[in-house]
Amino acid sequence: MSTFVLAAGLTAAPQALTQGHAASAADAGCTTFSVPTYVFEPKASGNIAGKRVLHKYMEWGPKSADTDLLDTQYTANLPATSKVFTGGGNGIIYEVTTGGQVKTYKDNTATGGSLLTPVKTYSLNWSSARYILTNGTRILVIGSDGTMDVYNQSNAATGDGTLTKVMEGVKTSVTTAVGAADDAWMVNSTVQWITGGKVQQSIMSNLPPGIGTAPPGIRLEAATTVATGVNASQTWAPGPNVLSTQSLTADPDTTGQIRSFTTGPFTSADDDVRSGIVGDIVADAGPCLSEPDPDVVPYFGSQVAVDTDVPTAQESSDSTPATPSNTVGGTFTLGNGQPAPGLRVTVTAADVDAGSDTSSGAQEPVLGTATTASDGTWTLSLPSTLPASVQQAMDDNGGALNLNATTSAATSSGVQVLGADTLTAVPPASSTASSTTALVAGSAATAAEAVDDGHVVALLPDTVDGTAAAGPTADQQKQTFAAQAEADPRPAGEQTPLWQSDRSTLAADYNPYLVDGKDISAEKVTPQITECQVVKFRVSSSIKYTVVGEAHANWDTKASFDYDSTMNSAIDTAINSNGDWKLGGSKQVSSATGVSTGYTNKGSYYAHQYQVPIEYSKYKKQTICSMGVKNTWYTIEPGRYKVPSGGSVGRIGKDVSSKDGSRNYGKAPKSYRAKVDNGTYFQLSRKKSTKFGAAVSFMGVGLGVTTNYDSDHKQKITAGTRRNATHLIWGKNGPVHDTPGVFYSN
Repeated sequence: MSTFVLAAGLTAAPQALTQGHAASAADAGCTTFSVPTYVFEPKASGNIAGKRVLHKYMEWGPKSADTDLLDTQYTANLPATSKVFTGGGNGIIYEVTTGGQVKTYKDNTATGGSLLTPVKTYSLNWSSARYILTNGTRILVIGSDGTMDVYNQSNAATGDGTLTKVMEGVKTSVTTAVGAADDAWMVNSTVQWITGGKVQQSIMSNLPPGIGTAPPGIRLEAATTVATGVNASQTWAPGPNVLSTQSLTADPDTTGQIRSFTTGPFTSADDDVRSGIVGDIVADAGPCLSEPDPDVVPYFGSQVAVDTDVPTAQESSDSTPATPSNTVGGTFTLGNGQPAPGLRVTVTAADVDAGSDTSSGAQEPVLGTATTASDGTWTLSLPSTLPASVQQAMDDNGGALNLNATTSAATSSGVQVLGADTLTAVPPASSTASSTTALVAGSAATAAEAVDDGHVVALLPDTVDGTAAAGPTADQQKQTFAAQAEADPRPAGEQTPLWQSDRSTLAADYNPYLVDGKDISAEKVTPQITECQVVKFRVSSSIKYTVVGEAHANWDTKASFDYDSTMNSAIDTAINSNGDWKLGGSKQVSSATGVSTGYTNKGSYYAHQYQVPIEYSKYKKQTICSMGVKNTWYTIEPGRYKVPSGGSVGRIGKDVSSKDGSRNYGKAPKSYRAKVDNGTYFQLSRKKSTKFGAAVSFMGVGLGVTTNYDSDHKQKITAGTRRNATHLIWGKNGPVHDTPGVFYSN
């Protein structure tokens, strides 16, 4: 094989980006306005060891000021050690393995097929290459030392042709620059790269006929500058005359920010395409690029028929307020779910005292006791007149009274067990209540929506030792579900694991009822009937930004999320009585904030969660009886809205636009769907939001959050005036006029 070196003196004057590929005249008749873009993400679907997921997106309108990165929801797993590249606009994906193979696949997802349909396997070892670039026909394999091998693909359209090496070991100033670049890519016959924020390019052309092999070799013209001052972690070209960038940050809520630019001159097109896109990004750039019709809703594959047979969105007409009540209750069971009768249940006020850092602790005021019936249920009527400290705590919490219900017993084998529940009540205003309560009473009906009792709670082994007080190390926390969910730029689902470790990830077959190798879940219990006090000691506290809602705006719409004046969210609590943490009930946090937060009229193509700062505390709790300490356990509980020093009153959270779009709309039950008429808006200002899973991570434990919608806490969408399509939305959990929880946008 001959080794070709670019001829000395074969340089070119500075050239426009369109030179060397389809010119702007050809672009005028181009029908390509959406480009397949593949993200080789750090982890595989299902976190399969040794694999990573290849995730397909479509970059819709890269030249427009309203670019979208459309999630096709097509994925496939590949070995984590493989490299992936594509180019030429033919839907051919190349995988380079560490075992000396190059595999080609056809992306058939546009017609409903597989993302990786195997085509051919070549015996080539490109695993040590720094960059592998292609326009479909030519493949440039460039090492970090700047040496370049050039291959020709005889069938770029199918990926099953012959790969012929036409040049070997070429090294020039251009290939050296590319090999040392921060990133490099190819579009048509233009090789581009970025180093230190400076984007340069070289036009590729074939060597003259009669020189070298057939097919002929190539030459790369002298480099010219496309742009400077480009701040990006990755850069690529979805087509001629455009660039897209990805920026990574240490904050999982803002990392993976995608932006789009046009060149000649270098100009920002869309500074906020999407965030949360993490991984190695390659685009199957074709020969030309046009702008999409702004009146067409983005789609993948075939254009979706306009859905006109949907009602206009209307919010729930059910304005019947929840009724305040003095009665609370719940159910305690054995570990196997069977009733636990005869238990003495002590109900205390949770928010009166934040606890003490000293050894003396603080008592939780007892509001009454009850005994579980034969079916394990219990009820309690709260005092009609509450103690002054309890009344004040309720007033400060918007009329919602957070309670703890605890009980204890011993199993037939002598193991101490504990029952602990967290619930919320909204008692009616007392005639002797404070003046503050009179103000609260006017919104008591709204607060009553927060009532959260009737839980079924299983007794747990009370075997915790002193290691729980110490808390996890930083390295231990990194291994937990909570830390991994927080670090993931993708939003967590609605479900948060019921059981969690603050030091690791629990095994799938974890059994909290194993005590000294024996399962005690079915053992009968003897109740502890002595009157006791609940004393708590604050172990630690911290302010954590917490997800309280989200809003969505896809095509020709604007998204708003309001969280004003007060808190209005129910936040999970957690209990540790056996060395690991179990989510319990929730505490209603309704204290005044004095600020208006959220975001207004964001979009189009915008969907983000929203977070506010809340103080969380870890407590050590004990039931102390006449004979001394009977039970010891730990809890994690939310406190009040609290802005950290130098912090923000609220902040944008993770990108959730993957829940929007036509593919998700098509999967939604028809009864969940509705339309928003042009120039109007729809909002959720009644009932409850969906539960936001892993909304916060504190001390290695993830907690979920539900927000109560009202006039100050709402999700809103405003439709534009484009008329060639319908502005469609749908509820997550039900019809938008009933209990959707949150709604999405197409």
